[in-house]
Amino acid sequence: MNKLLFSIALVLFSLFTNAQSSSNPPGWITINLNDFMCNKATEDDPLNFDGYGDEVYFVIFYSVANQYGVTKYSNKMVSKIYGDKYRFPDRILAGHANPDNTSGGLNAGSQFFPGNEFPNLNKIRVEAGDFITMIPTIWEWDNESNAQLQAAFESRMINSFNAINLKMVEMLRYCYGYSGCYQINNSAAVSIPSFKDILSPTINKTASRPIGITATGEFSPIVVGLNSIIIKTQRSNNTITDGKSYMNYISFDVNEDALGNTTAHGNYRLRYHFTFEEDLTKPTSQAPITSTMKPIKKDVNIITTALFTIAGKWTGTQTNDYGQYPQAVVFTLNNSGEIIMADEQTGVVAAKGTYTFSNNIINGSYKLLSSSETISFTGTYDPSTKKMNCTLGMGTSTTGQGKWVTSKQ
Repeated sequence: MNKLLFSIALVLFSLFTNAQSSSNPPGWITINLNDFMCNKATEDDPLNFDGYGDEVYFVIFYSVANQYGVTKYSNKMVSKIYGDKYRFPDRILAGHANPDNTSGGLNAGSQFFPGNEFPNLNKIRVEAGDFITMIPTIWEWDNESNAQLQAAFESRMINSFNAINLKMVEMLRYCYGYSGCYQINNSAAVSIPSFKDILSPTINKTASRPIGITATGEFSPIVVGLNSIIIKTQRSNNTITDGKSYMNYISFDVNEDALGNTTAHGNYRLRYHFTFEEDLTKPTSQAPITSTMKPIKKDVNIITTALFTIAGKWTGTQTNDYGQYPQAVVFTLNNSGEIIMADEQTGVVAAKGTYTFSNNIINGSYKLLSSSETISFTGTYDPSTKKMNCTLGMGTSTTGQGKWVTSKQ
């Protein structure tokens, strides 16, 4: 029975950590930039040596993390430069700032549709519970590539995903059925690092840099978190065609005027859309097991007693306090009275704790290893239904953080 208690505590841990569970089905997520628009150009070289108007390119940072917020991998994609092609044949012609009306250059009102050549995130694989964090950045190119600054910026951003995803998993916990919950506007809430020291050489200068610098010289990024269930359940802007879920175009603004950086600095709009294709592959069913045992004679009275053991694999469902937003969980209990939850694929332990069990009553607590927060729980085991019902809370409280029901497999 102690094993059962331990198992239930482990389930609770998994649910509370918003281990984006198997309710987020596996498949492929595609994120496409449909178009971008220049609402206001950045401060530019007055002699237009770098071309008329703005010349911009994109660096797309992204990562995939599991249901515990543990980063599986992170990467970046870099686009070509869009703008005035005169004297720069390797660029992609975009805009109409050049007086010749044929060479391009981005200024207020310039809208461009990059098409298939843009480095979109096409069919990124997500397993059950996985989520993607995307940070798209748009850069102004001025006279030089500023390669050293860009390399330092990219390295810091990519290396920050471990911390970002441990926060992002909490932000996405109840992101179901309402618009915009996937865009994180408070970058401090998801541990975006400071870039002020890297970007300070570009302040009040015409220099290649990311657009989105505040009045104090800090960088304010767009941060988007997505999982399969978000794309499938966002209301009023979701359609399903050919087994794929589509969200309508979502606009993100990079507006330095709004950030207090008002001295002839940039204002761009990026318009994305998201698609999820569910993996409907079914596991091969096992052939039925044929018994070779001889039938028991009717005149023999045999009494069998099934001995219950708490050790083993448990599955269940957690909701919030009002029974909303169900999420599936899987956990295993050992024989030592310890509650442990680990990723099934990687084996990474997400939480540990202890519990007590007496007269079908369970109490316990565990610590989230990602944040050192303590979760306490209490509940009952019903031998007739073979289910455990518990409530959980932060610290020493056992309410306020949802409830769950679990059964042994």
